[in-house]
Amino acid sequence: RCREIMDRNLKKILKQVHKQMGANGPPVQQLIDELSGYGKTGQFLPMIIKQVPILKEHVPWAEIVDNALESIDGKVATIDASQKKKKDRLGVSRSASKEGSTLLYVRVLLTDATAPAGQLAVAEELVNGFEALKEEAGKVDKSVTLVKRTKAGSGCDEGGSMPKTCAKLQNLADIQSNGFGETKLLVLKAKKKQALEACSTNANVGILLAIDDGAQIKVAGGQESIALTAGVPVVVDFCQETSIEASAATKVLFVQAWHPEFAAVERTTELRARAKAFGLAETEVKAAADMVNKHAKKNWDKVAKQWRHLSETNKKVKQGFQAEKDEKKKMEEEAAEAKRKEEEAGDEERQKGLEVLARKREAKRKQAEEEEQKRLRRKQLMEEERLKRDPWLNAPTVKAVEQQIEEMKEQRRDANAKLEFDLSTQLTKDISAAERALRKAIKKARKAFKKGGAAALEELAAKNADTKEKDAENEAKGKEEELSILKKKLEAVTKEKAIAAEAENFKEAKRLKVEQQELEAKISKLEL
Repeated sequence: RCREIMDRNLKKILKQVHKQMGANGPPVQQLIDELSGYGKTGQFLPMIIKQVPILKEHVPWAEIVDNALESIDGKVATIDASQKKKKDRLGVSRSASKEGSTLLYVRVLLTDATAPAGQLAVAEELVNGFEALKEEAGKVDKSVTLVKRTKAGSGCDEGGSMPKTCAKLQNLADIQSNGFGETKLLVLKAKKKQALEACSTNANVGILLAIDDGAQIKVAGGQESIALTAGVPVVVDFCQETSIEASAATKVLFVQAWHPEFAAVERTTELRARAKAFGLAETEVKAAADMVNKHAKKNWDKVAKQWRHLSETNKKVKQGFQAEKDEKKKMEEEAAEAKRKEEEAGDEERQKGLEVLARKREAKRKQAEEEEQKRLRRKQLMEEERLKRDPWLNAPTVKAVEQQIEEMKEQRRDANAKLEFDLSTQLTKDISAAERALRKAIKKARKAFKKGGAAALEELAAKNADTKEKDAENEAKGKEEELSILKKKLEAVTKEKAIAAEAENFKEAKRLKVEQQELEAKISKLEL
């Protein structure tokens, strides 16, 4: 039903688009025929879809619904073998026009091979007219058509032999409005098997109502023959090969009615689309469509629910789908369990791998520590040998400069690690200066050691210390003097700036302000 409604909406949109195109547009039927390609094929529709946003939205949805129906229908065919045979016989190309065709295959529409009258409402209604049917059938000598494609047959024409039965049938919407169906009274000969005509659509079901006992039917999809009881209707799927046989001459009413799950919107669509094939005038189509719609408003939901609830085929298909769902769920659970076990096994393997890696890292760390200790011992031995060879290198003055160089090298390594390249460059220059100072210190220490030995080195260190103290005192004194001078100069500049401001000599005041700030910066630096 959803697909039928979508198809109607798409046709309506295309007709509006065609109207806007004017006389230059292609025939509207050609546009409608191209809908089967979903805008991917065809001469005009692919271009039109690009220009009409609403078609871009609706056409892909139609394709999704069609694919879903095809998928479900394929699954149903694996459960109900008759479904594939019906499709092979009744199915036509999706792009084929319905106008001249009397064949129709409806996807995912299920019918039991045989069913009791209580499963189909229209079959139950036939019972009410059985007495009139029995009375009128006694006057008939050969098979006669009562209703054919919504029109009265020869048995229901003026002067027909079965007026009461015809009146009853014409009031049953599922029979009278059935454009595909033909209802007739069959006259059976004794012990002669008669095959029922095959359906032209699986959207129809057959109803057999025997006038007398003694007849039995056999449906290809059924398990065994079913005896017909007089006055008790039996529903049959006459899309499957069906035959009827009687032990004595008898009469059977064979009714073709709409399938209870074939909705009103689908019935009216097919009636209008196939009016020419059915030989129906516009007034006849309108009358049949009105009958379909009136009946559907009151009874369709109830009738369809009654059919679905009692249908054995429906139950079998549901069980098949549920079994497939359960099997899929079971496979997913098994896959999840296998994955869990694999992950657990992987966890154990990973844990073992981590333990091996930890042992390797520990061994590597111990090896590195041993190598570092060896390196430090070698360095210490080399230092001791160097000091024995050159004792003056042990002088405090030399040691102090070496310690200073080591500290600066450590600072440079930190600066390089932090990408502070300006500081690193400055430290490199300072290290170079310190190395020059080290060479001078070594030279003085060697000279002093050669003159006076170790005692001379101590005197040199003491002398250096005194020199440093004096240098520090001189530096401090020089800073104090410089600080005093700068403060006096700052005081003078401040006064001059104030005077210039009072005299409104703003250019001079601005210059003096800059000079004042420079002096303040220098004073702050010296006071640190």
